[in-house]
Formats: sequence, structure tokens, C-alpha cells
Amino acid sequence: MLINVPLRRGPALLSLVALLALPRADGFPDGAKVGNCGDLVPGHPSSPQDGRAPFAVSPARARTEEGRVRVMLTSPQGVGFTGFVLVARPLNAEDGDGTNALGHFSSMPEEAMPLACGRAARSGATHNNKERKKNLEFEWEAPEDFEGPVVFNATFVQDFATFWVGVPSPTVQVVRRSASVPDGVNAAPGAAGGPGATPARTSRRPTTTTPTPFSPEPEPEAPAQQDPLYDGCGSLRSCFGAPAGCIAKRNCNAAVAVAVRGTRYEFEMKALKALYVAVGLSDDAKMGGDSVVECQTVGGKVQAFMSWNVPGIKKNQRLEDQDGISLVNGTYSDGTIYCKFTRDEVTTVEGKEFNLASRNYNLLLAAGSLLNDNGVGYHDKLASASAEQRNLADVSGFSEASKLYLRLHGAFMLAAWIGAASIGIVLARYYKQTWVGNRLCGKDQWFVWHRFFMVLVWLLTLAGFVLIFVELGSWTADTRNPHAILGVVTTVLCFVQPLGAAMRPAPSSPRRPLFNWLHWLVGNAAHILAIVTIFFAVPQSKAQLPEWMDWILVSFVAFYVFIHLILSIVGCMSERENRNRVNSFPMKDLNSSRMPITSMDRSMDAPHSSLRRCLLGLHIVVILLVTAALVIIAVFAPIEEKWKQVLESLNIS
Repeated sequence: MLINVPLRRGPALLSLVALLALPRADGFPDGAKVGNCGDLVPGHPSSPQDGRAPFAVSPARARTEEGRVRVMLTSPQGVGFTGFVLVARPLNAEDGDGTNALGHFSSMPEEAMPLACGRAARSGATHNNKERKKNLEFEWEAPEDFEGPVVFNATFVQDFATFWVGVPSPTVQVVRRSASVPDGVNAAPGAAGGPGATPARTSRRPTTTTPTPFSPEPEPEAPAQQDPLYDGCGSLRSCFGAPAGCIAKRNCNAAVAVAVRGTRYEFEMKALKALYVAVGLSDDAKMGGDSVVECQTVGGKVQAFMSWNVPGIKKNQRLEDQDGISLVNGTYSDGTIYCKFTRDEVTTVEGKEFNLASRNYNLLLAAGSLLNDNGVGYHDKLASASAEQRNLADVSGFSEASKLYLRLHGAFMLAAWIGAASIGIVLARYYKQTWVGNRLCGKDQWFVWHRFFMVLVWLLTLAGFVLIFVELGSWTADTRNPHAILGVVTTVLCFVQPLGAAMRPAPSSPRRPLFNWLHWLVGNAAHILAIVTIFFAVPQSKAQLPEWMDWILVSFVAFYVFIHLILSIVGCMSERENRNRVNSFPMKDLNSSRMPITSMDRSMDAPHSSLRRCLLGLHIVVILLVTAALVIIAVFAPIEEKWKQVLESLNIS
């Protein structure tokens, strides 16, 4: 039967017929379905793209011994994708129905939801909205009994008609874990397509194993290796930590990792034995004019705040406007603080623009245990700066800035006050009646060597004082630690002492006794203050000195007091014998002598000069050894880390 259709309605009906004839287009803005697990092909009418995908599947590492690894879906060209499906499979496994999906995703971003592929819940992941995405991060865990190579496959949907199927990742080698976990976890209700099933009970049959010869292998430090903060450092994100070289060893006292997430930047930070950890963006390696974000404990919870390092006065000031950052999560446990936050690509702080995409910055990393009412206190636990400026998208990472001036400051001060001053003071006090008649450059030997050592103290102190200001750039001090102020007082006394010595009166002057007492007082006060200042340097976070250095200093003080005590006793014995020697002279010798008794005494060494020389030799040897040890500890700080590196290079456990 023919149907007579009016001409004006013909085009509309033809369009309707054409639409009905089109294949079914199953686009899923809320994620893929279980049926996509096998071939990973979305239900779109168009064909997959044949060329290279502008997206990548990037595992954080090529080998895992903990059974878990971080996986990134990235858009290196910045085009973004609206949908995806991600699964893990054994290498070279055929998977037509999705049953070969391996392991499960224990962590995924907000833009993703779990997908139940085959027998396991959360064995796949897919999108939960159609917003454009550029960087997504997942954490995947292997079955506890699995060992072998794994590859991650992902389908990326750029738009409804443009998609790439089964984009593979580099192979990840999974090593069997020693710990066992329950098997047989069924699909959970929260997974897409998963029934409301409960974990299945399994029974294992006894197995017989043949013992293999035991070959001991060095066990890695489990906490450091399992810390996911280090995953992707150098490949997916930029990392910086302290002490130097700790990122590669995964054992930092404090660390920060930065990754690009579209138009936002994701920061992860942690610090040991601290109540806050902070990262600053700086135009140089010094504090001042920097944008800072600190994570701190507030009422038992971790919160993130923006602050500003005020230039010129080395002060951190919390900002009233906290826009620009968003805390993702944070924890504080067993003295370790951790946080993850995102920061806008462009922020303006105190009138200064910080553009993370186009500008390069030094990273400042700090941690401390002091909290103020509206901010954080001095970074008494750790403070470090990167050596160079880098773009935060540069995953090559940051290296620690040189602390050469700081190390030289410590070495010069130790050499001056532990070494040179301790020898010079002893020479002036106990050796005026030794080597009598054996002069050097027309001067008594004790005076020549005393002046040599004290000039050395003056020069080393001056150099150390200048170096620390070059290192820091301006005055800075920890209010709880008087090291800085004591150092200034010591330096002032060190400068006053030679000025007073240059104006000393003649030996016959009535003011000479007053000069002698003042010279003795200022010299000993400077020496004592210097030793106390060195004690206060040990807990300074910048110095990175070990706590047991205090015991070396205590041993030095004990030995120094012992030498003074012994030489004082020997001096008393010498004076007594000298008086007896004078009283025993025959009267005719006294009457015939044209030289006063005091002149006779000064023309020869005082009694027990040989013993004094031996004690001086012992004193110099011990002081030089102690000084050398302390200088080595200061220059190669942190000395314990350096010592471990030496042992590792020599293959000594």
C-alpha cells in the first residue's frame, strides 16, 4: 500500500528515519560499565583512534616489593580527557571478558569510581563525571600471592567520537609479599556493577615445600620503602627533602613533593618529630619575601595555612586571606605530621604575584615544634633551601643548597676557641718561667707563642663572624636558644682583648697589676662564653650536629680543667722549691752577688720545668685531636649520614 506523504513533511520524516537507522550510541557520562572491562572499548559508534595517544599511563616505579604502586593517568600535551577505564592485567594476558583483571585500586581521586571487573571488587576504575581531566592518581595493590610482571591498560575518551583503547603502561614487576592477607574478596556494593556480596570464606589445603639454601640479603628499611610520598619522585613529580640525598633513600626527616593537576598544583609534605611542616616559594635560597604554606596541628587535627616571610626582618606572618589553597587531607601520628593540599596556579601574596606555571622558584623547607597563637614559631627541627630555581612542573627535582659558609663558620669557631685559645691561655698562665734564656725574635718564647695563638683566635673569629652573616643575610635568632647573642658578645670581647693588650703599661708602671687582672678577666670570660656558645650550637637545626657531640665537649671541658689543676699544683711546688733554693744560698754568695735575687730567679727555669713541658705536650696533642674531631663533625654534618655512606661505599654493614 502506498502512503501519500505531503511534500513539506518529507524532509522531517526522512530525518527521523535516518536517526532511527543509526547504531545505538552508548555514551556513559557517569562511567563505564562492567561489560567494558574486557576489551576496554566504550559503547561509542565511532572507531578507536589508530595513532599514538596524547595520554599516558605511568606507574610510579618499575618494581614493587610491597605489592602496591601508584599509577598516574596523565595528559602530557594538556588536552585533557573526559572519560577513561583503567585495569591491571598480567603481562601478555588475554582478557576478553575482564576476568583477568588483577588486584584492586585501594585509592583513587574524586573524579573516579571503582569498577568491579570479573571476580574482584575495585579491580578497575572509571570516571564518574564528564568534566575534562588532565592528571589522575591511583594506588593499586596486587593480590598477596601474585608474583610477576603487570601492565596497566587504559582507554581514554577525549570526546564522544575520539578515543584511544587499551593504552599500555610500562611493565611493573611485582615481587611476592612476605605478609599474608585474606583471599577471596567479592565485589562490594560500592563498586559499579558489583553485587551486594560479602567476602567469601576460603580453605587452603596443606602444601609441602622443599627447603632451599638460605642466602642472606640486606633487608630494606620497610617504613621508608612503603612511604608512598616518595613514589613518582623524579618521574611524575618534583621532590625535595632534607638531609641531602634522602629522596633517593626514602628516609627524609622532612620532604615535599609537587605534582601538576591541571590548573592546580598538588603538594604533599611530611616531617618527623615536628608539630608543623612548611614549604616556601622563594626567589632565592634565603628567607624573606616568600609565599609559605604550613601544615600544623590545631586541636588534634592538621590544618593548612598560607603565610608570608616578611623581608628584612626574618619573620613569618600568617595571611588573613587564605584563598588559593585547599587541604586534601592531613594526619599527625607518633610525632610525624603529614598533609596534602592543592594550590592555585597563580596567587597574589602581599602584592607579589606567584605564578607556578611560568616562574621558577627556590623551595624553602622547614619544620618545628613551636606554635604561636596565630602562626608557627622558629624552625627548630629543620630548615633547608634548594640550591637552584626550578619550575615546579620539572620532575627532575631539587637539590639542597650549599651550606659551605655555615660549615666554615662552625669549623673556624671550633678551631679558634677549642683549639688555639685553649693552648694560648695555658702558655701565658703557666709557662713564663720555662725556656728562660731561650728567646725567639728577642722575646720570651711563652710570649711569642701566646701572641701567635691569640692572633689566630682573633682572625678565625673574625672570619667565622663574617661568614655566618653572609650565609644568613641578616640577623636571625631562635628566642629559645641564646647561641646567636652569646656569639656576638664573645666576638666583641675577642676584639676588645687585643686593643687592651696594645695599650698595656710598662712592667714598672703602677697600673700594670690592674692591666694584668683586666687582661686575665676579659680573656677568660671570652673563652668561657665561647665554649658555652658552642654548646648551644649543637641543638641548632641548621648545624645538623649529633646530640652526642655534647659528650665530646663535656670531655674537653673536663680535660681542660684537669690540666689547669695539675699545672697549678706543679706551679705551687715550683714556687715552694724556688723559695727554699733562695733561702739556702750562703751569705757570702748573697753579699757578693751584684744581681738581685729576682734576677737570679728569672735567669733560669723554675723547678719541674721538664714536667711542665711534658704536660704541655700532652695538652697540645689532646686539644688538637679534640679540635680535629669536632671540626670534622661540623664540616661533614650530618656526620652520621656521611658515615653510613662511607660504610656503604666500602660494602661494610
